[in-house]
Amino acid sequence: MIDIHTHVLAGVDDGPTNIKESIDILKELISQGVEEIIATPHIISGVYDNNRKIIDEKIEELNSEITTHNLPIKIHKGAELYYEPNIIEKTKKEKLSLAGSKYILIETDLHRFPNNFEKVLYQFQVEGFFPIIAHAERFIPFINNFNLLLDIVNRGILVQINSGSLFGDYGDNVQKLAHKILKTGCVHFIASDVHGIKKRPILLEEVYKFLSENFNENLAKLLMEENPKNLIQNEEIENMLENYYVEDESKQTFIERIRNFFRI
Repeated sequence: MIDIHTHVLAGVDDGPTNIKESIDILKELISQGVEEIIATPHIISGVYDNNRKIIDEKIEELNSEITTHNLPIKIHKGAELYYEPNIIEKTKKEKLSLAGSKYILIETDLHRFPNNFEKVLYQFQVEGFFPIIAHAERFIPFINNFNLLLDIVNRGILVQINSGSLFGDYGDNVQKLAHKILKTGCVHFIASDVHGIKKRPILLEEVYKFLSENFNENLAKLLMEENPKNLIQNEEIENMLENYYVEDESKQTFIERIRNFFRI
């Protein structure tokens, strides 16, 4: 597996505070079958003022420890961008895309989107980037209005959901939306968003098993292996929606099976 959303660099955000904690996270990822990750420290002006120089130095430090401990894992450079007025210019200047590709990982206020958030996503596209909304299932605007998410996905924006969301780690409403995103094909990546061993379970192995048993293994491979690999190689990722999706309440057999499994 490849995990595209991780906080493993020590002392740069709300992830690990020291290199030992970083190594502990990597060992747990490896034990769950992860072979490559993208390190995505927060970029939030005035809170986590990270830049490419800091990220490069921390990656070098961690790679040295990986060599020392002989860990079979590869780390790519990246960032989790927080919306701010100059985010496009900062991304281009600091080269804050994922693994040197044209894909970027972006988040904003979980409770309400800035008025021009969708415009900024579009402007990223105009600049040749492929925006991925980080942990989309946690955004209250999507919880309150699923059609808003459908519209954004239909316009070519990609979606990442956290592994823990599928098992209720962020509450019932987030879990319900994560399941809905999954069953409607509005997701392109499942990642851990790991911050620490005790802070947030990784659960990637459990998600892979769940998808394989309740959907099919091809879906697990697509969301956790193939799409992440295409991202790293800067190749196109197919949009899961062929047309604008409107939920059909007549599909009770499939929907009820999902609801019963998750106890929605």
